[in-house]
Amino acid sequence: MLESNSTGSLPPAAQVPLAFLMSLLAFAIMVGNAVVVLAFVVDRNLRHRSNYFFLNLAISDFLVGMISIPLYIPHALFNWNFGSGICMFWLITDYLLCTASVYNIVLISYDRYQSVSNAVSYRTQHVGIVKTVAQMVAVWILAFLANGPMILASDSWKNSTNTKDCEPGFVTEWYILAITTLLEFLLPVISVAYFNVQIYWSLWKRRGLNRCPSHAGFFTTASSASGHPHRAGFSCRTSKPGSTESAASLHSESPRRKGSVLMSLRTHMSSSITAFKVGSFLRSESAARHQREHVELLRGRKLARSLAILLSAFAICWAPYCLFTIVLSTYHRTERPKSVWYSIAFWLQWFNSFVNPFLYPLCHRRFQKAFWRILSVTKQPVPSQNQSVSS
Repeated sequence: MLESNSTGSLPPAAQVPLAFLMSLLAFAIMVGNAVVVLAFVVDRNLRHRSNYFFLNLAISDFLVGMISIPLYIPHALFNWNFGSGICMFWLITDYLLCTASVYNIVLISYDRYQSVSNAVSYRTQHVGIVKTVAQMVAVWILAFLANGPMILASDSWKNSTNTKDCEPGFVTEWYILAITTLLEFLLPVISVAYFNVQIYWSLWKRRGLNRCPSHAGFFTTASSASGHPHRAGFSCRTSKPGSTESAASLHSESPRRKGSVLMSLRTHMSSSITAFKVGSFLRSESAARHQREHVELLRGRKLARSLAILLSAFAICWAPYCLFTIVLSTYHRTERPKSVWYSIAFWLQWFNSFVNPFLYPLCHRRFQKAFWRILSVTKQPVPSQNQSVSS
């Protein structure tokens, strides 16, 4: 990450409160993501393919609060020179963790897209734990390849013992920064936006189909069951005139004729009852199907809404910093203007690691149940001595 020396010129009266606020942010990042990891470990019901990706995101964000920020605070505020070894470790770790967090958001967005747009095939798929873990590991490998080789190839961090700067050498090359910005921000935000648009498009099409349900199948099945080209309700109504005419003819015709008329009446009544039962069954089945589709639409809207919030938070936290890095790369390293806005943009990308666990995992009902389960275990009262003796 590009380093800003504007905070190092602050008076001690401002450095101490600022260091406290930075430390508080790091602690909040660790606590928020640790709760997600602990809830995943405690509750076995959370061990689903989608939740594994949230676990991967929580791990990367937790390490940001545990490694990246604590090392940066004394370096930025109190002018602590890292040295070559610590500088290289901090650069690789910070770039790796931040990029892994971004790529995990892309993986979560793709998984949400599959669960909404291809809900039937998504549920019938039996993806093993090996494939899920392979996708999680692939995120870390791609995150390292995005910046790791360029940092290792750069030799500017080797001279960090004589300077106060700890930044890779490619920060002065605008075309390299354009590539890293493309890999870290532009491609991820375009991918997440595409998945979000596709989810809303799929929900819109399904809502349009539910507004115009077809009842032709009901009428066709009912008529075929009754043996008449009318609905079941019409069949019951047409049975009344026939019954009165046949009753009048019973007094004037032979017993054989009476038996045939009674047999036709019974056949007609049984077919009407069968058609009524088939119609009732089809109506109940159609109502149950529409109820399931309504529940699926509500679930899809909730997932799309959470994904849209995730995308908005990611864009707000990362866009200012990426813009600043490209603009500042046009200046020489010793001639870069110092601005407090750059420091704010620099910290916004770390603030995204604090926001991520609250956007979906801790707002999910299952994660909330696991969280309250953890609290109930930690707050479980210890039995007194009298209770233990009586037991």
